[in-house]
Amino acid sequence: MALQVPLARFGTSSEAARRLLVPLSVAFALGGTAMALSATGRTPTAVLLLTAAATAFTLAEILHATISWELSVALAPATAQGAYLGVHGLAQSAQRSIGPLAVTAAIAAGPLGWSAFGALIALTCGIQHRIVRDRLPHPRLSVAPVTVSEH
Repeated sequence: MALQVPLARFGTSSEAARRLLVPLSVAFALGGTAMALSATGRTPTAVLLLTAAATAFTLAEILHATISWELSVALAPATAQGAYLGVHGLAQSAQRSIGPLAVTAAIAAGPLGWSAFGALIALTCGIQHRIVRDRLPHPRLSVAPVTVSEH
């Protein structure tokens, strides 16, 4: 919670939020890898790896919040921002519904499940980074754009 505002400063523009997709994918991959490795060692090693996984996934959650809000507004046409934000809210609800099932599947599958979980989410971040690149609005020449994080 203490890191939410300091880390939000890295997403103060749409392009900055897009760039954050790279460290977000790394955080997810590291979290999944640490969870997988935690099952292979002794108790002290497992505790350290579980702490690292929790840290990585928490960092990922904070970055994801910054990125998703910024890009949901930036990618919406001016005439349809309400509709886009509505879909963004639906996506968050779907994430809250599907997320526990995905985590349960990762737990049930063991270390390989956690590796796949982290890799799959990291892959989706990489794909989003590529897809969003050409869709971000170019700034107007006379008026600086206002982003969600500047309010």
